[in-house]
Amino acid sequence: MSPRTAGSAALLLAATAAAVALGPPRLTWENEGLRVQHPLHQAVAALLGAAALAAAAPPLRPRALAALGLVGALGLAGLAVQRFAWKVEAVEAGLHERTLAGWTRIAWRDVETVDSRANAVVLRARGGPAIALATRGLVGEDRARLERTIARRLRESPSPTGLR
Repeated sequence: MSPRTAGSAALLLAATAAAVALGPPRLTWENEGLRVQHPLHQAVAALLGAAALAAAAPPLRPRALAALGLVGALGLAGLAVQRFAWKVEAVEAGLHERTLAGWTRIAWRDVETVDSRANAVVLRARGGPAIALATRGLVGEDRARLERTIARRLRESPSPTGLR
């Protein structure tokens, strides 16, 4: 296989892997509540795409194109880490979000506002943190399940939230 063909194949693999990595999160019903996270194959696809792009970039000419390929590889590696780390749980204790920066937890009794936007549901706590759940890519049924779970948890919270 010629270097040009190998480079083209690596770029095609990187593009395909990036498309897989950008897929929607998965909703999972558990005994305690609802969990939303990206499937493991999305993080693996992003890593594979990053490796393919990093392998294809160095021989590219001009050098600016090679540098752009390496920046793209770093971006895909960052996406892989983000996909692996991100998780949201709507459980009896509250809404918990795990990101690269750590956990953000909001007890249901502390929720002050719920803002349902076109591509996100945002919950804000009294004088504290906010959690923005991106809903882009979720099918309508999954988004409805998420919103119903949040509404039910707010209704069942032990302390009035002002949202009833």
